[in-house]
Amino acid sequence: MSEAASGRNELFTRISEQLGRAVQADSESRYISALSGYNEALRHIQQLIVGMDDGDGSGSGSSEQLQQSGLEAKFGEYADRVSQLLHQLAPDPAFKDDLRRAQKALAKARQARQRQEIELALRLYIGGIGSYQKVLRQEKEASGNGSAARDSGDWVRELRRFASTSLKEAENLKRTGLEPPPLALPEAPSERAFASSESRRKSTGVVSPVERLTAEETAVVRHTSHINGLTFLPWLSNDIDENFALASPFTDKDGLLTLSPKQQRRLGRWRRANRLFDRPTIFAQAGCKHIVQETVTDCSFVAALCVCVEYEQRFRRQVVSRHLYPRRPSGEPVFNPAGKYMAKLFVNGLWRRVIIDDQLPVADDSRLLCTYSTGSDIGPSLMEKAFLKVMGGYDFPGSNSSTDLHVLTGWIPEHVFVQDEAFDAARMWSRMLSGSRHGDVLLTIATGEMGAAAAGALGLVPAHAYAVLDIREACGFRLLKVKNPWSSLRWTGRFSHADRASWTPALMRQLGYDPDAEREDCGMFWIDYESVCMRFDAIHLNWNPQVFAHATATHFEWPLDTGPRQALYDFSANPQYTLTVGRSAQAGNGENSEQSGRGSGSEGGNADGVQPLVWVLLSKHLVKTEENTDFIALHVYRGGRRVYEPRAALRIGEYVNAPHVLMQLTAAPGESYTLVVAQREKSKTLYFTIRAYCDVPLQLAAAPLPAFRDVVQGQWGSFSAGGNSASPRYLDNPQYRLTVDSGRTGSFSGMLTLEAAQKHPVNIRVFRSGFLVTRVLEANTVATSGKYRVQFCACALDDIDPGSYTVVLSTFEPFMFSRFKLTVGLDAPFTLAPIPREGAGMRLRELHGRWQPCGPRSDGSGQSHASTPRFLVRADRETTVLARLQTPQADPLPLVNVSIFAFGSSAALGPPLASSGSYTNSPQGVATQPTSVGCAGRSSDYLVVASTWDHDVGASFVLYFYSEHPVEITPLFLEA
Repeated sequence: MSEAASGRNELFTRISEQLGRAVQADSESRYISALSGYNEALRHIQQLIVGMDDGDGSGSGSSEQLQQSGLEAKFGEYADRVSQLLHQLAPDPAFKDDLRRAQKALAKARQARQRQEIELALRLYIGGIGSYQKVLRQEKEASGNGSAARDSGDWVRELRRFASTSLKEAENLKRTGLEPPPLALPEAPSERAFASSESRRKSTGVVSPVERLTAEETAVVRHTSHINGLTFLPWLSNDIDENFALASPFTDKDGLLTLSPKQQRRLGRWRRANRLFDRPTIFAQAGCKHIVQETVTDCSFVAALCVCVEYEQRFRRQVVSRHLYPRRPSGEPVFNPAGKYMAKLFVNGLWRRVIIDDQLPVADDSRLLCTYSTGSDIGPSLMEKAFLKVMGGYDFPGSNSSTDLHVLTGWIPEHVFVQDEAFDAARMWSRMLSGSRHGDVLLTIATGEMGAAAAGALGLVPAHAYAVLDIREACGFRLLKVKNPWSSLRWTGRFSHADRASWTPALMRQLGYDPDAEREDCGMFWIDYESVCMRFDAIHLNWNPQVFAHATATHFEWPLDTGPRQALYDFSANPQYTLTVGRSAQAGNGENSEQSGRGSGSEGGNADGVQPLVWVLLSKHLVKTEENTDFIALHVYRGGRRVYEPRAALRIGEYVNAPHVLMQLTAAPGESYTLVVAQREKSKTLYFTIRAYCDVPLQLAAAPLPAFRDVVQGQWGSFSAGGNSASPRYLDNPQYRLTVDSGRTGSFSGMLTLEAAQKHPVNIRVFRSGFLVTRVLEANTVATSGKYRVQFCACALDDIDPGSYTVVLSTFEPFMFSRFKLTVGLDAPFTLAPIPREGAGMRLRELHGRWQPCGPRSDGSGQSHASTPRFLVRADRETTVLARLQTPQADPLPLVNVSIFAFGSSAALGPPLASSGSYTNSPQGVATQPTSVGCAGRSSDYLVVASTWDHDVGASFVLYFYSEHPVEITPLFLEA
C-alpha cells in the first residue's frame, strides 16, 4: 500500500470516529460538542477530496471516483446539519436572519455546482460566507461594548471554523471548476422527479398505463412537493436502490421533529432504536394488539395503522409494511443498524419518498413519547415518524382515519356521516360486510363530541378514532370488533366485556370469544352495529383501488385570482374536466361491484345492468398543516361541455372542509360528463388531484374552452340601464353586433357569459339582424340566458347559421347601475362591436301629451287625423330626423303609430314621409326610420302625428324626437 493510500485510510478512520461522536452528541442534545465533531470531520473530508482532485497516481480511478462521490455526499449532508445547528444555537435572535440567508445560499451553491453552474455557485458561496462574516462582526461588536453578558465563545469558534471550511470549499470549486457528483441535499424536483419520460408512471396503486405529466401538472407536482417547509419528492423506481448501509449512524438532515407541548414537558432525550431495545424488529409482531398511542394527538393515524397491521395478518397481504425501507427481497422491512429509513407515502396525488432516522423521543423514565409497541417492534414508531414528518411534526392536530389511510396505502377514502338524514344503515352494513370479506376495504369509526359523563358511562372517548379489526354476522347479530388506539378504555354497552347476558355459547363459538381473555383491558372490544349507528358520528372506509380495472388522474392548480372568490352564480372560471366513459363487452360493474361492497347505490342503471360504476376522487393538496377552512365540492353535469352556471347538475356535491371528496355515479357507456370543482369563499391558491376509477376505460381531460374568444367591458349607467324586455327603455341597454363570416361552411356554436360587478339580476338576449333592437319580438329571438340571474348569466348558441346578430345585455329593473363583463366564446372566428344607441349624435326633444277618448284616429281605414295629437316641425336646413312614440303609463298598452307628413295648408296633412308601420303595443313603443327633411335656403314645415288604432283610448304618451340639426317644434291640437 502506498504512503498516500495509507494516509487516506487513516483519515477515513478518523472521519468515521468524529462523525460517530458528533451524531451521538447530536442525538443527546449536546449540540456544541456535535458542532465541534461535525466541523472537524468536514475539515478532514475536505482534505480527502482535495487530495483526490490532485491525484497521486495510485489506486483505481473508478474506485476513487466512487469514494469521492460518497465523501462529497457526506460533506453536503453534514454541512447542512452544521448550518441548522448554528442557526438553532445563535446567542442573539438578531443573528437568525443572516444565518438563515447564509444557510440557504450555501445550499443553493451546492445545487448550482451539481448543475455545473460554476459562476452562480461561486456568487452564492461568497454571499453565504459574507453573511457569516457579518454575524461574526456583529458578535464581536456586541461583546466589545459590554452591552450584554454572553456565553457564546464556543458557538463563535464553531461558526468561524465552519465559515473557513465553506471558504475552502468555494476555493476548491474555483480551482477545479469541476462538477461534483450529486450531494445529499434537498434536490430541485424539476431535476429529479418531474422528467416526463416513458419510464415514469403516475403511481396510483391501480392498473394504469404509462402516462406523462403535462407541463402544467409538472408545475403543480413540483410546487406541492414542498410541504411544511420540507421537500418530499415523487417516488421513482430507482428509489429502492437508496443506500442504507452506512458506516456511522444516520442523522436526518431535516433535523428533529417538532414535539407537542405535552411531549416537550416530559421529554428526557432523543434515543436511537438500538439504545432502546436489545434486538429491535420492524413490523415483526402479528396483529395490532401491541400497538399503543402515546402522547401524540394522532388517534386517527394510530387507528389507521392498527387497521393495516390487522389486515396484513388476516389476509397475508402487505398494505403498509411494504412501504418501509430497507426491506428484504420478499418485501418485509428490516432493522437498519445505521438508523436510516425511507417510507413511501401517498401524498398530494403521488407516491413520495420520506427519509427519516430512528431517533425517537423518550421521557425521563425511558418510556417512548410516540406511538410504540409493547414489544421491541419499532415499525409503528418509524411509520408514525415518517407520516408526522410530512404533517409538520409530532404537534399534529389530527385528521380522520380515511385521510391517514389514504396516505399510508393509497386506498380510496370515503367518509360517511352516520347521523346524516341520507344515511342508509342497511346498505352501509351490506357494503362494509362484503368489502371486509373480500379484503377490499379498511374500516375505522369515529365518535363525535359528547359530554364527559355520557362518554365515561359508555367507555368511549369523545371525538376519537377507533380501528375496526373485524366485521361479522353471527347468530342474527351484526357485530364489529374494534380497538381504541390508546390500548385501554373499552366500550361498556351491549356485547362489551361487561355484557355477559348477550354472549351466548353459540355466539362465543362463532366469534372465538373468550370471556377470561377479556379481563385484561387492551382497548379491544365487540360492539353491535346498532350501537355504532347510535353512539358514533362517522364511518371511514378506504377501498382497494385495484378492484377497479381502470383509473386515470390529473393534477391542477386553481389560482386565487381566477374566478370569483365565492362562485355562487358563476362557474365559468372553475376547474372543469371532461370524463368520458368507455364501453365494455362484459356486464360492467353490476355483480362484482356489489360483491366487493363498493356499489354506489346512486341513481341510474338500466334494465340489463350494464351501466358502469364510476368513482371520482377530488383531493386537495397539503402545503401547510393548519386549520382547514377551504370548503370544497365536486359537481357532475352531463354532456362533457364546459359548465357556466351552477344549475341542471346531474349530481350536486356537498361543500366540506375535508381534503378528499368522493363522488360515485352510475354512468352511461360511451357518454361524457363534466366534473366541476367548486369552492366556497376562496381565500388562497389551491392545488388538486382528480382521480377517476371504473371497470371500463376512462378518459379525463380539461373541459374544452372555445377556440375563439373576446371579452368586452362596459357599464349600465343613467342612459343605458334600460331594464328587462317589458320596460320602455329596453332599447337603451348596451347592444353589440356579433358577426360570424357568412361565407363559413356549416353552423357555429358557443357561449356568451355576462358578469355584473353588482349583485343585480342580469340577462343576455340574442336577436337576428345585427342592427339596433328597438322592440322585442319572440320570433326574432335566437337565444336567451333565460330567467334573470343574480350577477351572472350564460347564453348558449347551438348550431347557429353564420351571419350578424344583435346581443342585448340588460338588468331586470331600469337604473340598476353596474359595470359588466361580456365574454363571447365561439368555435368560429367572429367580430364583436358595440351598436350605437338610437339617435346617437343627434339632438333630442322629449315631448309629452295625452289622447282623449273621442272619434276615430286611425288612418288605417282612411279616417281623419283631425283629433289626433300632432306636432309642427320647422326645419331651416336639410336634416335627418327620427321620432319614437311610447306609452309608459298606459295599462293595457294601446296599439299606436307615429308618422311624419309634409305640412299642408291650414295644418292639413301633406304627403307621408315616414311611418312606424303597423300599429303595435310594444313596451318600447314605435319609431320611424331616420328620414331626411328640409332643404337649404328656406324653412320647411312637417307634421308628426301620434295616433292610436282604437278611438276610445285615453292615455298619456311620450314622443322622443331626434334631429341632426336644430329644429323648431310646436304642439298642435294637443291637450296636455
